[in-house]
Amino acid sequence: MKRKMTPEELEQFIDRELRALPPRQAPAGFEARFQQALEARRNQAALSPEQLEQLVDRELRALPPRRAPRTLEARVLTALEHRAAVAWYHKSWSHWPAAVKAAFLAFGTGVSGAAIAAFYLISQGAGTGALSAAAGERFAGAAALFHVVRWMAGYASQSFASIPALWLYGGLAFVATMYAAFFGLGATAYRTLYRNN
Repeated sequence: MKRKMTPEELEQFIDRELRALPPRQAPAGFEARFQQALEARRNQAALSPEQLEQLVDRELRALPPRRAPRTLEARVLTALEHRAAVAWYHKSWSHWPAAVKAAFLAFGTGVSGAAIAAFYLISQGAGTGALSAAAGERFAGAAALFHVVRWMAGYASQSFASIPALWLYGGLAFVATMYAAFFGLGATAYRTLYRNN
């Protein structure tokens, strides 16, 4: 089974197909007519750059439209049909079924409500033991997860406190420098590869 194309891959596919078209040929007599028009203009007076640009533009617009190869339309339509067959969970939120959207919103609201309730209880002075007991009554699995997260947070804070400040600032400076270098290289690569085409 063929892999489904992303919008970027579809755009690249269409671009590749269009670039594979044969070079456009001028119709018979175009060059002679252009030279005659150019000579007629030169005999009247010296052409300004704007007049020359208008003359070239007028002659190029008079060229017949370029015909695509016979297979191009079929290939593009096949790629579009293939893209339409992509499953909903590989698409953006707007393409999800209504039932899945509703379930996701309900789950997200429940998680957000639980987090807000936990922060409220902590801010009111409830200890982590009381919070753990309340959570344990309702959600035994969530209580176990809470203990793991609490242990990880304690371990992370102890590990973080044991790192010298010079290392932290040096690490942050290194990450910022690497990020800036990566961004600069990406922008340069984009300009080199895509802007010039």
